[in-house]
Amino acid sequence: MEMKANYGIFFASKNNYDLLENWLLNYIDYVPTGINILNLDLGSCESQKIRGKQICEKYNLIFIKARKTEFQDNIHQIFEELNIIEINNLLYLHQDCFPIDKNTFLKINLIPEEYDIENHGLIGFNIYHDIEISKIDILNKYMTTSRAVLQKGNGYYMSHPKGSRVNYDNFIENKPFVVENIMWTAMLLNKKSFLKNINIDLRFNFFLAADDMAYQYLSKNIFNVVFPNIRFKHDQNIKTKFSLPKDSPLGKKEDIIIRYGRTDHHIIWNQKWGFKYDVSKVFNLYNNKIIKKFFITFFPKFYSNLETIGRISFSNKENKLGYMNLFYKHDPANGPLRYIKK
Repeated sequence: MEMKANYGIFFASKNNYDLLENWLLNYIDYVPTGINILNLDLGSCESQKIRGKQICEKYNLIFIKARKTEFQDNIHQIFEELNIIEINNLLYLHQDCFPIDKNTFLKINLIPEEYDIENHGLIGFNIYHDIEISKIDILNKYMTTSRAVLQKGNGYYMSHPKGSRVNYDNFIENKPFVVENIMWTAMLLNKKSFLKNINIDLRFNFFLAADDMAYQYLSKNIFNVVFPNIRFKHDQNIKTKFSLPKDSPLGKKEDIIIRYGRTDHHIIWNQKWGFKYDVSKVFNLYNNKIIKKFFITFFPKFYSNLETIGRISFSNKENKLGYMNLFYKHDPANGPLRYIKK
């Protein structure tokens, strides 16, 4: 009997179909029969669009022309206007984000059945990010599970490189926990929750677009959640094999705008949320590469406890919206803010 699919998988593509085909060539067999894979084309050139349609036909993907390039609207388009298939949950993946375990997509399929995700925000996973990929053979090890600009540390819950404030020894193994924000290279979204709570902000084209969604949820007292027993690897090095820059925000400004629409996301963030998305230390001395490496190596707890520009700017806000303030006051060295139950 065919498995009941509780979600669809979603890729967004623009002139990078070699990268998408690489994902499909190596991991399409991980996807159980019945789970639809969608590819949203964000305005590729004609030759790439033709290639994209050929790849989608070869691997049985649904090819969709995006009405806009903005990421939040991409999700809205699939959830509200797509009548090809009924999708109540959507798993977004970067093309350089790959499942580690063969049963990854089966485990994700159980989440909507076992948890009340309609009343949660973004749902993330345990991401082995770049240097952490070398640790894949270490079972049940938490790597990058959260982006955390409001908490002390380096802006992430992560194991490598050092600098994060989080102490995973104080986490209950494999138990889902709430986070300020997820590592959104892999992200599960619920249709009802998204349409009810997310106001589409077209000023965020790609950079900080999902982050903005996370803080929209927090501002409405809705938690974002991580399921740490589900693992993905985010291997940015794979992009260089296809003549793409490893780090998306780096490169010539005009090239970044061509690929990702705009580069003023930090200015927009500050205007909208009233604090800076900046994990640099307040005292500039500690941002020096040599000094930073020294303290992270020999005094990591001291360094992770230093205040950041983002936290100081948030502390000066008059209106500290919803659950944002809970995370600002939370020390991840003590474990997660709270767990969620089935």
